[in-house]
Amino acid sequence: MESTQQAHRANRSTQFFYGFGSIAVGIKNNLLGTFLLIYYNQVLGLDAWTVSTAFFLALIIDAVSDPIIGIWSDRTNSKYGRRHPFLYFSIIPFSLAYYFLIAGPAPGEMDDGNLFWRLVFLLMILRISMTLFEVPRGALAPELSKDYDQRNTLASLSMMFGWFGGAGIDFIARYYWLDSFVDFNGYQILAFWGGIGIFIGTAVTTIGTHRNIPELHKPPARSLDLRSFSSELIQTLSNKSWLVLFASGCFYSLLVGLESGVGTYYNEYLWQWKPQTIAAWSLITPICVIALVGFAPRIAYGRNKKRITVGIFLTTVIVGPMPIAFRLMDIYYGTNIIPANGSDGLWYLLAIHGASMASLGALGFVFIGSMVMDITEQVENKTGRREEGLLGTVSSFVHKLVGAGGVLVSGIILTVAGFDNPDMAGELYGGEVINRFALIHLIISMTLPFVSTLLVLMYDIDRGKHNTHISDLGYVEKK
Repeated sequence: MESTQQAHRANRSTQFFYGFGSIAVGIKNNLLGTFLLIYYNQVLGLDAWTVSTAFFLALIIDAVSDPIIGIWSDRTNSKYGRRHPFLYFSIIPFSLAYYFLIAGPAPGEMDDGNLFWRLVFLLMILRISMTLFEVPRGALAPELSKDYDQRNTLASLSMMFGWFGGAGIDFIARYYWLDSFVDFNGYQILAFWGGIGIFIGTAVTTIGTHRNIPELHKPPARSLDLRSFSSELIQTLSNKSWLVLFASGCFYSLLVGLESGVGTYYNEYLWQWKPQTIAAWSLITPICVIALVGFAPRIAYGRNKKRITVGIFLTTVIVGPMPIAFRLMDIYYGTNIIPANGSDGLWYLLAIHGASMASLGALGFVFIGSMVMDITEQVENKTGRREEGLLGTVSSFVHKLVGAGGVLVSGIILTVAGFDNPDMAGELYGGEVINRFALIHLIISMTLPFVSTLLVLMYDIDRGKHNTHISDLGYVEKK
């Protein structure tokens, strides 16, 4: 008998509460992607390779936890639904792990060995608790709305709130708390307020979406027999569109790992900015991102998500590396393409470039997120199972393993370039150390996103196919 369940369109409050949770994710991403590497390396004195190893070990544990939480939440059947038990449990450990990562000890108070294992432990707690929050929250989106276009809105709101959280705390830290990117006392203030921000972000989303629980999918009892589970796993993950986005994500994850925290090295040692001087970028960039991402539903309305996404990413692949590439040309060939360090021209150039690339990249990932949601019904149409958690977390598992490798490579490049060599201390600011690092990093960061973008071309779900899947499953659009 054909199902008569209606296809959800989330109301405005549901959309708001779903997206709001990304504030917590943005705050966490800002710490891991901007401050944590340079904090433990240049402030607390651990070798870059050692810090990267800690990141690697925590990512391995995080990668393993993703599919476990995803599959577990797919099969959970409680009075609080499939996802909310995990959301509630994550709030306190997520907030506290962020705080303790950068709240003490002072430089020299702990030997390198103990400091390393403290970092590993706290990173693991941070990442696992974030998984408990973000994996189930992400799996909520395809349940809250099955509409092809409204899913762009959910992905857009999530991206916008993520940028608001991450860039907001980044601006405040640079302008008010940090005298330099190696200021210990400033990081202690960041620890407290970042933890508060994560608590608010996770709690508001969890409580705000609680009322949707009765409307969400209730799974039938599922066997955990290894043979049947393995058969279902292979059947679910053999989807072509999922496989190509999975492969694309592997290349991009390696790039993300390589770039974790290195932007701060560029700002400190290549461009030689003071945090206060470029604090405004942390406002300019999210304003541009939020403005452009806010138009994502209109940009894609009636159009093919894949084609728009590929065009956006190819643009960022070409334009993104230009400032560093031109600066290296100035250094090694005596040209004067890029304005001098400290000049207004350089400030405006990098501000416009950074905001533009971040905005285009965020817009592209809005559509990628929406494309991933559309795979849910294609798989359900074939298998009879809704497995949002599994689809999201198996790819995340491998992507984080690959990203962990990228973090290790980044640490190796920093060490090879000379950042851990006391004899090269005089070559850090505008010297051979940062120039050597920039050259190696540039070559890799131009290649990986290009391959990743080409793979997206093989994704094969468009509006017509999605609507067919919705129709075949018996979902009826609300009028």
